Amino acid sequence: MKTKDLVYMALYVALAIALDYFKEMLPFLNMPKGGSVNIALIPIVVASFHLGWLKGMSVGAIWYLLSTLMGLNPDTIGVMQHVLDYIVPSVVIGASAIFYRKHTLFEAELGIGLMMIIRMASIIISGAYFWPDGVASGSAAAWAGSLSYNLPYSLATMIMLMIVVPLILTRLKTND
Repeated sequence: MKTKDLVYMALYVALAIALDYFKEMLPFLNMPKGGSVNIALIPIVVASFHLGWLKGMSVGAIWYLLSTLMGLNPDTIGVMQHVLDYIVPSVVIGASAIFYRKHTLFEAELGIGLMMIIRMASIIISGAYFWPDGVASGSAAAWAGSLSYNLPYSLATMIMLMIVVPLILTRLKTND
């Protein structure tokens, strides 16, 4: 791995952590019981398109690790819940450039959309099994509750990424 790539990776991780802290100051982005329209994903997704999906996944993993050490991922019931709520969503979003072969807008949107669907699925599964609010874990009511809670902010995050990231990519192409 080139030194330049390591520097870029460190920059993207630092940007994600800074945006994570900034997001905490904007209450309208945060849900009352956890979850948010996560602006910290922007540098993770941009890293994927800029450096490739494998390095993007590494950036997501390092961001997860550092943000957890800094106390930004406090809600943990057990190992599997932590994996589904934090590790899978942080790493999988870094694979957004997996279809980005010809560098088209369609490929970028496809990658962001599919990785966000996988990310949402992981969070929704966690919500149905680990966070049921007064209902049986894994029941239809738990699934409905998890979907109704997690889907709106996850879709808002996906839409935000599908608008902001292509704008950034056009600047990267002209300046890199």
